[in-house]
Amino acid sequence: MKMRTLFAGIVAAATMLGGMAIGASSAQADGATGTTITVNNSQSGHTYTPYKFANLTVDPNDTTKVEVTTVAQWSDAVKTAAGLDDNGNASVADKKLYASNPAAYVATFNAEQLRKFAKNLRESAKNLLATDKTVDGTATSGTDGQSASIPVSGEGWYLVTDSFTKDGKSTTGVNAIVATTINGRTGDFNVVGNAGTGQGNIRALGQFNAKKENAPQPPTKEVKLGNDDVNRRSASVGKTLIFTIKVQVPDNAADYDEYPFTITDTASKGLNMPSTSTSEYKITDAAGNDITSLFTITPSGDAANGTTTKFTVTDPKNTPKYAGQTLVVTYNATVTEDAKNAGSVDNSATITANNVVSGIGTTKVYNYGFSLTKKNKDGGLLKGAEFQLYDESGKSIGSQVSDDKGKAAWSGLAAGTYTVEETKAPAGYSKQFLPTFKVTITQNSDKTATVAIAERDTFGLVATESNGDITVYNVKNASQLPLTGAAGTVMFTVVALLVAAAGVTLAVKSRQRVH
Repeated sequence: MKMRTLFAGIVAAATMLGGMAIGASSAQADGATGTTITVNNSQSGHTYTPYKFANLTVDPNDTTKVEVTTVAQWSDAVKTAAGLDDNGNASVADKKLYASNPAAYVATFNAEQLRKFAKNLRESAKNLLATDKTVDGTATSGTDGQSASIPVSGEGWYLVTDSFTKDGKSTTGVNAIVATTINGRTGDFNVVGNAGTGQGNIRALGQFNAKKENAPQPPTKEVKLGNDDVNRRSASVGKTLIFTIKVQVPDNAADYDEYPFTITDTASKGLNMPSTSTSEYKITDAAGNDITSLFTITPSGDAANGTTTKFTVTDPKNTPKYAGQTLVVTYNATVTEDAKNAGSVDNSATITANNVVSGIGTTKVYNYGFSLTKKNKDGGLLKGAEFQLYDESGKSIGSQVSDDKGKAAWSGLAAGTYTVEETKAPAGYSKQFLPTFKVTITQNSDKTATVAIAERDTFGLVATESNGDITVYNVKNASQLPLTGAAGTVMFTVVALLVAAAGVTLAVKSRQRVH
């Protein structure tokens, strides 16, 4: 029989929960009696049952080493789970070497091999587990979030099963492969739990996390307008944005028969989200295959108040096949009028994997606005002036009329350059001298915006006040036009045209007198 003698560090590495490094504490126990296994974060309604499949004893000649021997009645089940049986994947040499002590072979496994072994052992030992004779301790019921202590028959290497009832059916959770404390071992094991599989906080032998302690990786979110990334940038009301959520299914989903998995997308008010139609949402796997049909899509809320959309794996048995893969959710949503007061539309996503919630992935898209004040040449406020706003492509954004305070304002705009055209003067003011000018909205590093005149009107009727406000003047006749700069040139041109027109009229009248 091959007696596997291990250095302490190897034993620590070989102690797993479905492939998750956990292990056993330094050997400070008082003896084999009173040995326990601690279930961290146990779950209500779950029963944890211990089965010893191997003995661990300190080498009396070298206390830095531990010997592993297989419990006799578990030999066939361990062989099958480890690949040492006739149909297994072990080498011929290993099958011969470890024939009578297969647990020693298991002690040579790396993390991935131990993950598979933990998953397979319960299946290969199902006949053994059907009898109470193989239970090597006291089955323990869990309490949500509380530690539970499982008394076991003695020091060794254990399979701990997790069983519970769900929807009226008996269900199994993740199998734990756990080494207890080892009496007589001097010094400490260097145990480092595998953070990627939920055991990152484990630092001692004889314990494991029943529920994954490490939250799933937060999803990443992207938002584009066409091909342009607009996350933390801006977009106007009415624009349709393309959202992408990328979520990673935890690696340890492979260790479960059923693994509940939900993506929750939360949109602030001001986003008109799609319906539940699968044609409006698309979910793909790592290979780009469309797996939307595997999810139930449940929306709630509306654009006026905010929307929450849940993408839930309909049958949790489908989740394990996607363990470790990055799934991608895409959809389009339109910015609505409700976004104007908020100044932005926010969108966030989380993952709930086997009842553990991840961190948040977010996007934020801003919108801005500006106003102008309508005055006469004496500074009096003017009501009733009408303005039309156009974007850079010449598309009309909408019209505004100055109010009692002379104000006309636009909101829900992306950063960019806009053209303002006065289309109707207030009552009593000239219809000939209506200004057209350009305004630029620039997003600042702190995501606020600066508004400035980009191109003035030809009449010189637009000015920027000391406080940054834009003032637009109206005049009653040409004599009230400014006489400085380009506007002065325009005025003289207008006067010249009027004089020329008068000259033409006089000439015509003179000719009439001659005849």
